[in-house]
Amino acid sequence: MAEDIHKIANPEGIVEFERGYVVPDCVVLDSAYCSMGRMVALRACDAAGWTMHDSNTLLALVPECGVTMDDVEAFENEATVEGADLAALRESDEYKRISGAFRLAAERALNQGPCLIHDRVTKAFVESLGKTCVSAMTYASDRPAMRVRAQYSPVYAHLTDPDELDAAIAHEDARRRTWHALGGDDTRWGDPATYDLMLCTDTIGRDFAAELLARLMQG
Repeated sequence: MAEDIHKIANPEGIVEFERGYVVPDCVVLDSAYCSMGRMVALRACDAAGWTMHDSNTLLALVPECGVTMDDVEAFENEATVEGADLAALRESDEYKRISGAFRLAAERALNQGPCLIHDRVTKAFVESLGKTCVSAMTYASDRPAMRVRAQYSPVYAHLTDPDELDAAIAHEDARRRTWHALGGDDTRWGDPATYDLMLCTDTIGRDFAAELLARLMQG
């Protein structure tokens, strides 16, 4: 039955209708490949005075763990092979070593002050540390534009065929989806139910997406 909002009783004073927003300690941002997520994150953090962390800066916080981006890439390549046994990979020493490094790094980053963490950890993990968190995701919808962005990556600059570029984008998304799945909680990468905020950067633009994230950080 469709309700007439004009005839609904005034809910003033009912807390469930008036819950206010509180600036969190952290924003965790997942991004579909070629949605400009890291660009959005960096611009938002610059505007809000927060620190932005991605895989590289997180690993720099835990040099004693000895994990390199080459290690991460090799593991993710193994994990995204068709038919890979995620349960077995989750129990592997290499996953425990790499994920442990990222989690320790995220904890150190959070203890340094408000930050945005791209990829690598979930809202549930941040909250398990006693920190407050907002989760967000950027995604894209303009396939030709996504192909152009993919070609700006040194990894895919040599590709020109649209099908090959689409396959590259799908591969990168598979890496991110698989890493999230290995985390072991009940949420799914890319599922709107996983996030507090979904941002289509092809609809609202890179810069406005950054403005929205900055507002979340500033309150």
